[in-house]
Amino acid sequence: MNLKLMALNIKEFCPGLSIPLIKQRINVRYKQILEKEDWVFLNDSEVVTLPERVSNSSTESCIATFGSTTITGTGTSWSSSIEGKLFRIGGDAQFYRVSSVTSNTELELEVGYAQDTVSGEDFEYWNEYYSPSSSEITKIKSVVYQSELVEKPNDYIQRLDPERTSTGSPVYYSVVSKVRQGGVGRIDIWPVPDDNYGVRVYYKKTVSGLSSNSDEPVFDAALLESGALWDCFRLSFGLTQNPAFIGLARDARLEYSGLLRETIIEDLRNSSLPDRVRYADDNTLGYYNDEYALDHGIVL
Repeated sequence: MNLKLMALNIKEFCPGLSIPLIKQRINVRYKQILEKEDWVFLNDSEVVTLPERVSNSSTESCIATFGSTTITGTGTSWSSSIEGKLFRIGGDAQFYRVSSVTSNTELELEVGYAQDTVSGEDFEYWNEYYSPSSSEITKIKSVVYQSELVEKPNDYIQRLDPERTSTGSPVYYSVVSKVRQGGVGRIDIWPVPDDNYGVRVYYKKTVSGLSSNSDEPVFDAALLESGALWDCFRLSFGLTQNPAFIGLARDARLEYSGLLRETIIEDLRNSSLPDRVRYADDNTLGYYNDEYALDHGIVL
């Protein structure tokens, strides 16, 4: 059932409310339901490639001038693919961020080169952050390479290896932002990859509101419609003072509560519960299956 049909159905019961107002209440209730639980059906994952750090070949070098943002390459084949990467010249401790690539032998740094002018120097570049391709990420939950990587605070990696000289396979990760405006998530990885690695990023998907008439909720529409109908009955009572809407609101609330419980249970059925659950009940220990876990408080 889409947004238009839900709004028309509610309009039949609440004729005094406008369609735009009903749609607004549907979206308010939609957001409330999505935020109510850590829904399993919103979990997703994606493999993200960590490109290895690139060093110049024996036929490549660069020229950097003190105070200038322009780096000139010799024998290089730079492209726009290195824009945004971190760039280091020779044995410098400091690294820079590439602002743009103007040709295969010239690039621009975000700030001017801070060391003495050099010529014929080696260089290297690597990714600063890594992002899943999905644009619908609410929260990054974990990162796995062979086993789950250890999450560290944002400044931990900076303090651990400020010059980013360490290389190897992924060990630590830091979420630059667990919630990003626009649904984009970024992670930092330590050490800098010494080869191409693939990590699996687990995240919670973002769900947009219902805007088009053809939009459908990500769960059973009957749950959303009953919750919005409950809200609209209460609005109708406020407008008309007709006591009949109080009874209708009560019935809608009961239906909504029942459907919400069924949806939560169904979501739990799709999650990974233990095969046997240890529980404490009246000082007696016993073992029951997953059905029992769904209906009782449990102690794992």
